[in-house]
Amino acid sequence: MGVFSLLLLLPIVIYGVLYAVGALLITSDSLKDAGMVVLLSGGDRQRWEEAVKLYRAEPSRIILITETGDTINDIGTRYSLLVRNNLSAMGVPMDHIRIIPEVSRSTVEEAKSVREYMEYWGHPSCVVVTDPYHTFRTRLIFHDTFRGSPVKVQIHAVQGHWYQAATWMFSRQGWEVTLLELAKVVGYVFGAGR
Repeated sequence: MGVFSLLLLLPIVIYGVLYAVGALLITSDSLKDAGMVVLLSGGDRQRWEEAVKLYRAEPSRIILITETGDTINDIGTRYSLLVRNNLSAMGVPMDHIRIIPEVSRSTVEEAKSVREYMEYWGHPSCVVVTDPYHTFRTRLIFHDTFRGSPVKVQIHAVQGHWYQAATWMFSRQGWEVTLLELAKVVGYVFGAGR
């Protein structure tokens, strides 16, 4: 094989590696029954819509929102209340929405507070909704946190999201979130995020 042939193959190889990186980060579980839909904070309307879609598939579910303590205006309205009100406007009854009272500042803290909440109230299973690029790290963290717990956890990526394994590398935002997420995965695996 000549140099010219290798140069022709190089873009295909590079694309294949980048595709594999994106595919690694996106790890949704196949959904089974889950009594609660856990909506991780930090996302946008796409996460909310995905949680509502899962709720509508089984209206007996409860949507559980994690609390960051973040506010959205000068009077101190909590972001979690904005999310709750939007879920309600999308058709989820208020009595099917819960907000975890403890403040969580990271995915690790969210996982701990979700475990405490689920075990305290006796909920046997949940599906955690997050952005596709965040699912691999979320799975690592939640599986570590729920080790030994009777609560069953599934991780679910937002469907129809802009972040796709085949296309993330064609946008600046794709590069930013991928590199940041890979750094966070490495940090978590080597103990920085625990």
